[in-house]
Amino acid sequence: MNSNPHAPGFPANPPQKEGWQLVFQEEFEGTAFDERKFLPYGLAHWYGPGENEAAYELRDSCLVLQLPDAQKRISAVATGMRDGLHRFWEQLELRRHVRPAMNLVTKYGYFELRAKVAKGSGINSAWWMIGFENQLQQNAEVDIFEVLGKDTHVMNSTLHALRDPKLKYEHQPYRAETDLSGGFHVYGFEWDENGMAFYLDNQKIWQTNQSPDYPMVTLLQINESDGGWVGELDPAVPYPKEFAVDYFRVYKREGMPLELFPAETAQEGENLARSAVAGSGTDIVWGDLYEAKSHICALNDGNPDTCVLSKPGIPAPHMYYLDWMEPKSFNTVRFTLASDCHCEWAVEVSANGLDGWIQVTDQRSALKEPDSGSGHLVYKANSRSSRGQKPCD
Repeated sequence: MNSNPHAPGFPANPPQKEGWQLVFQEEFEGTAFDERKFLPYGLAHWYGPGENEAAYELRDSCLVLQLPDAQKRISAVATGMRDGLHRFWEQLELRRHVRPAMNLVTKYGYFELRAKVAKGSGINSAWWMIGFENQLQQNAEVDIFEVLGKDTHVMNSTLHALRDPKLKYEHQPYRAETDLSGGFHVYGFEWDENGMAFYLDNQKIWQTNQSPDYPMVTLLQINESDGGWVGELDPAVPYPKEFAVDYFRVYKREGMPLELFPAETAQEGENLARSAVAGSGTDIVWGDLYEAKSHICALNDGNPDTCVLSKPGIPAPHMYYLDWMEPKSFNTVRFTLASDCHCEWAVEVSANGLDGWIQVTDQRSALKEPDSGSGHLVYKANSRSSRGQKPCD
């Protein structure tokens, strides 16, 4: 069904696309925001409560992201999120814990969006994707479009390699004949193992043979600032400032992975940590932005030599968590500590990962033995079933 086909601008495409299978769609036709599709916030863990939540309306079969006043500088939604994802600035530190979600964390496909961008200097309307960082280097950013309100004839598309050594920075501005803020337009993004292609109103405008080879998360966002790349804020542009999205669709063709989020399975007796979404508390050293020697995926990367560092001078307890999308059963937790490290720790479990934590074991009930390879101390503790596990160091 076409979502709001009579909105001005380039007409909506039909949902079915020849040669492709529709695997995910949000037409925004209901009266309630569906958090099974999009989360009503963006990179919320880097912000205080309320700062990164979306201000929006569901209007005329569209999601209308808003900046309602001068105090609200960003409004975003996302198809997945986890603590520490996309540390885009060295000075960022975790401000709060947000439950991990994986509504759409996928690799490859054809992604399509029909949207009307905002006009006015200082405003940016954006559709972008970021790696889910299951490994340290899987953090590239793909800006499918950023349309700056100071010149809404230009669609900016950018690949930021960040820590991915297989990629390099690439930027392509495309000047459209029409003002993109004057109506709705169809934006497309085709991505496979051979590269990426970018479309405007069903016409390919550029392509590259570079391609992130790992699952990514989708974000839709309107933001403003005063100065810099987006331009000086125009005080004559009234609030609310709006970025309207008519629909969002994802297609796969034969041979592409069809799952909406990466399937991580473990056989009985194998390490369940690798299939978990990992995170850590606000008291952790997150390391260099590009080196990321201490980072979100350290707890589930399968490398026993990976370290997570606590901040100097920060009193205990320090918090780390592992979270599974479905309940998991395990009977052993293994910690490796530096041989000169003396600390107390406990393992807690929670059904929802937010509250109701129950302690199931600690260092007093664990077996302690030296690791033959490193000389570090290894604790092996018995535990029980868990959806969320929070070891406290």
